[in-house]
Amino acid sequence: MEKTQAYEEIITGIKPLGSILHLVQTLLGRLKEDNAITYEQWEAMMPNITKCELPHLYFIPRARKVDVRLRPIISYRGSPTIGISTFLNNLLAPLYLRVVQTTTYMRDIDFTRQLEKYRDSGQLKATTMFVTFDVTDLYTMITRDGALNSFVRFLRKHSKNGKISNLSINTIIRLARIVLDTNSFVYNGKYYKQIRGDDMGSPFTMVLANIYMLEWEQNLVEHQQAHNELYGRYAIVIKAGNLFIRFPILDISMMFS
Repeated sequence: MEKTQAYEEIITGIKPLGSILHLVQTLLGRLKEDNAITYEQWEAMMPNITKCELPHLYFIPRARKVDVRLRPIISYRGSPTIGISTFLNNLLAPLYLRVVQTTTYMRDIDFTRQLEKYRDSGQLKATTMFVTFDVTDLYTMITRDGALNSFVRFLRKHSKNGKISNLSINTIIRLARIVLDTNSFVYNGKYYKQIRGDDMGSPFTMVLANIYMLEWEQNLVEHQQAHNELYGRYAIVIKAGNLFIRFPILDISMMFS
């Protein structure tokens, strides 16, 4: 928590659950009244007040890394914003995956086939370098304004008549903002709020971070493609609604001749 300085203790001693619940109910009520969302969407996103609880922080080891460190995870089960976060993920993850399908390795065989084409084209040489790298602490290090600006540009570029499905870009941004702006949790009996980035327990976090990375990596992708080199990100399986979707992780592989 000290490393990223992404969290701030709430020193008032007042549990923030009630105020967050009120904000979520108010926003969803207004969107429904304005016909910005359907009744079914309102119902899916509306929190169950009998089961609401403040998210809590825990840590898990990053077992994939050589230097095993603890990764902060915030459990969102029961959070007032879990419905909105899940809805945004289900809405946007399939769209994002269509956009990045040419630079994403969904299965091991996808990378193998690309490598075979690379070899057959004569690009694979004794001097070819295989490079992998990982973006660390992305979820807590990116600024919210930076992430939201990338998010808006992505929505504008890939929307149809200013909408994704039946939702306007403005409606999607309002939903995204309330997820980001109400990130509070309990840890060791104290209340905290996240003041930087987003947490790794929110379903919407992964798609937002990947959209941010998509914009960041464009110059590198274009350079690799212009020189007939390989570039790609691996995918992991996540659940979106009743579907299991392979989603890119922030490990990147490249090849240079």
